[in-house]
Amino acid sequence: MIGNAPADCVPTLRGWMRSDGRIMVRWDFTQEQIDEWNSAQGQQMLTEADPVPTLDILSEGDLEDMTKVELEELGRENGVELDRRKNKSTLINTMKGIIKRT
Repeated sequence: MIGNAPADCVPTLRGWMRSDGRIMVRWDFTQEQIDEWNSAQGQQMLTEADPVPTLDILSEGDLEDMTKVELEELGRENGVELDRRKNKSTLINTMKGIIKRT
């Protein structure tokens, strides 16, 4: 059973997510827990199939909170292939450059 949700957030496989796509609290929910929470709310909420947050709603600070895997996924969603063998700060700087161009 999932406890109280942060304000305006829903559980996803990546954690508590706001409606604007920002992860507010990282948490390892199972799909079963998410489904149970959605049923209790009486409505369909965000699931793993929902899109990755887009660059126009991300700030540079949000990138710092992401893992290397999440950065790679975000890059891929925006047409950029990041190399996870590089350190996290290099991946973040690459994504910052892309945000500035958009």
